[in-house]
Amino acid sequence: MEVPLAIKRAATASKRVDQTDRPAAADGSSRKILRALLAFSTDRPRHSAESLSEQIGVPLSSTYRYIGILREADLIDEDGRGSFVLAPRVIGLAQAARAGTDLASIARPFMKRVSQEVGETIILLRRSADRAVCIERAESSSRIRLTFEVGTALPLHRGAGPKMLLAHMPEAECETILDDAVRRDPGFAPHRRLLVRELAMIREQGWSESRAEITPHVYAVSVPIRDSNGVIAAISFVTPAFRTPKASQIKLREHLQHAATDISKAYAAVSL
Repeated sequence: MEVPLAIKRAATASKRVDQTDRPAAADGSSRKILRALLAFSTDRPRHSAESLSEQIGVPLSSTYRYIGILREADLIDEDGRGSFVLAPRVIGLAQAARAGTDLASIARPFMKRVSQEVGETIILLRRSADRAVCIERAESSSRIRLTFEVGTALPLHRGAGPKMLLAHMPEAECETILDDAVRRDPGFAPHRRLLVRELAMIREQGWSESRAEITPHVYAVSVPIRDSNGVIAAISFVTPAFRTPKASQIKLREHLQHAATDISKAYAAVSL
């Protein structure tokens, strides 16, 4: 397949970069390459070069260079219609990540127990760069239930679990995430101050909730998983809003808090 002219030009230009500038440039490029990879999700499984350029905030010529690197690593493929999709190799990486995530293995039995107790889907989220990624789930046994795929990546400024993670990030990192959120989602800008106040409340009360912030008619509540360094993950219920009146919301939260305490203790025991 012929290499796009933009990639050739970008590669030629990169050879002219002064040696003293390469460490910083490489670091910045690596971050943008990762952001390009994380732009793919179940909601956006396909991207054109133009949409990737917009997502990661770099010129189209640089985006083509990153696409070339990801294709060379067999992480993305062309779909034959001018767009790019994740390559099959990523499935293996996701499975390896799940198998190697001690926290997910430790949390799994507790998640299954509490999911069976209340009949709702429960998910475990960890931060990866500027996304909250589902690393484990326990599905509801109800006939009407929500499914949530392991590996799903969510923005950190929407949803109960992502907001829990965002609330416990260092202030400077949180501001950077919110700056990026405004750039990518201009409709979020008027709500930024309100979210900052909500994050402070989340830290104070120890739990977060959301209503239809990611999926219509869905209620979610989340509590933190902690280790000696602070919050490392968020455990959440996601459930149809019609079956969560106030009393049910309190019940869900209490069950979740007990499970989070058990998971945190179990994780601490194997992390010593």
